[in-house]
Amino acid sequence: MLLPYVDSLPQVIEVSEHRFVEARLIHMWRTDMNVSWCAKSATNCARTYSAAYEEKLPQDWPYKASLKGDHIYDGFVIISLLEDHSTRNAILTVPHHGDQAKRFTEAIRARNARMRLYGQPEILHCCDICMRMYEQPGTNPKSVFVAVMDGVTLGHPCCAVHNCKNPLTTARDRFCAEHRLMNSVCAVKKCTGIILEGKRTCGDPIHQEIERIHCVRGQARFQLQERLKRARVAHPNDAVAENVDLTTLADDDDEQAFELDECNRVLPELSPSSQILVAPCGMILARETFYGAEAIATCVEFIKRTFRINGQMPDHIFFDNNCSLGKHVRNDPDFKNVGLTVDVFHFTCKHTTRDDFCQTNCNPALFPELLGKDGKGWYFNSSIAEQTNVWLGGFHAIVREMLHDRYNFFLDEMILLRNRMTQAKLAKGQHCPMSRPRML
Repeated sequence: MLLPYVDSLPQVIEVSEHRFVEARLIHMWRTDMNVSWCAKSATNCARTYSAAYEEKLPQDWPYKASLKGDHIYDGFVIISLLEDHSTRNAILTVPHHGDQAKRFTEAIRARNARMRLYGQPEILHCCDICMRMYEQPGTNPKSVFVAVMDGVTLGHPCCAVHNCKNPLTTARDRFCAEHRLMNSVCAVKKCTGIILEGKRTCGDPIHQEIERIHCVRGQARFQLQERLKRARVAHPNDAVAENVDLTTLADDDDEQAFELDECNRVLPELSPSSQILVAPCGMILARETFYGAEAIATCVEFIKRTFRINGQMPDHIFFDNNCSLGKHVRNDPDFKNVGLTVDVFHFTCKHTTRDDFCQTNCNPALFPELLGKDGKGWYFNSSIAEQTNVWLGGFHAIVREMLHDRYNFFLDEMILLRNRMTQAKLAKGQHCPMSRPRML
């Protein structure tokens, strides 16, 4: 199927057979997901529309006006892909037949690959909030551009093998196709025993007791309360309450493995996380999914790949673990002229004074260009990444069941929309948003 467009996008989109939706309505749903905290899921968007408009259709209307969450997501994907192709003067080509959920998979993967390679359209952004012209007496003015990095526990279902990036077949799988034989291995990490029939652990009595206690905890009310606290700003997928079995709410159990410390106590589970690089003005420059721990080497690779597009690194990068990152890159020429500082809060409250490297290299007070006017306060908002992660964490309830392709596509599109609104806000506030020159 070819969807040609020259001067404008289609005004009506076919989201499923015999269902056509105006593009402006899809734009409203997409914006609602991006900015609204009360109707973030596609199911709620569908319910809102049905409650407002379904009963107002003519009585002799030949088709049902029922709308499902899948229609919302399909419209979201189609309009986003059309916009992406329009910006590149390309034509979206997808199969005309087949499962609707799979027709756009290849186009989504191609878009994801381009986004990972080239970054967000605002990767070259700067304004007078995230860049300043700093001048010391007797020296020429120099531009100072700052970026802030931080992570949030937000990810998609992934293979339980550490750092495996192979996509899962379904959201309920524990392992990818390559590691599927691991399903017969005990769920206690580092144990290679074969599971007992109907169990997820081997015949080791300690491992069986761990599984028994875990199942009891999973059915208990306090377990659900702990999950709610962990989700923090996560929202329900459906605004309409349903009668469900209490045990079905503990939906992570099938995917969880148990990791033990030296005393055979279960360690906290590790989930994929999203790492972001943000300009102090709130413009999100890049996002990356980390599989496993927030390894310093992975952070370094993320920074390099993000800023290689314009051939220049930020003058300063704020990161709460820069004391470790700084040691890792002390001989790396790419970081030769980059100040690696810890934001004021973390430096004061969470970094020991006994760490000489941190105190002599990561203290923001060492860099006068970071100070505010007349040396008072701070010019840049070094906490912007944590503030942005509050917004990003709100998508937990939507993306937790998405597989690799849809997860990355959805979050990248949400960031793209947020950046557009940030750009408009900066322009309205006369903060001179522009693009930095490429230094190739």
